[in-house]
Amino acid sequence: MTDPSAADLERLAAGLDDKAYAVSLVTGQGRRPHLHITNRNATVLSENIYVGDDWYWWGWAERIAPVSELTAAVESVARVLRVLGT
Repeated sequence: MTDPSAADLERLAAGLDDKAYAVSLVTGQGRRPHLHITNRNATVLSENIYVGDDWYWWGWAERIAPVSELTAAVESVARVLRVLGT
């Protein structure tokens, strides 16, 4: 059975610029599905994103945006993981 949060994570991944970010959907191994996102130009800028209670969440347990507000979630992730001055 597929975790329904994986579909929400896939939608978020599709909204991110694949030239700017390397994105991997991590599933299995007894862990909750999540996206591992890395800025291609500054690999130290990386984060795990989760879904719970109809929200996208940072790995540090702070809400990003409701899953119904995909554009806001994409913009927030891009803002946090961007290289300053770009």
